[in-house]
Amino acid sequence: MSIINSIIDFVGNNLPNLAGTIWTAVGVGVAYLAKRYLVPLLQVEKRRKYAGWIAAIADELTDDLKARYPEKAWLEELDRAIERLIEICGIERDIAERAIRASAVRKSDG
Repeated sequence: MSIINSIIDFVGNNLPNLAGTIWTAVGVGVAYLAKRYLVPLLQVEKRRKYAGWIAAIADELTDDLKARYPEKAWLEELDRAIERLIEICGIERDIAERAIRASAVRKSDG
């Protein structure tokens, strides 16, 4: 019985420390899961919004070109729109080029 009494005495004396250790482990686990799964999800949403804004600006720029140059002549001025989009958004040239070209395709088909 002395072993059982020793175990009960040990648990009784160290229960607050054990509970704190368990809660710390749970907190570390939750932080790990948040970093692993929640943060990437939030970054994707931020990028999706940013991409939507870039597409909207690209549409405005191509609308402006289409209004300035009648018929198909506005398609020759896409480089100007690409440079303007880079200036407005501060993005890389290939991203701006893809956005403007996609907008031009939407405008020329419609």
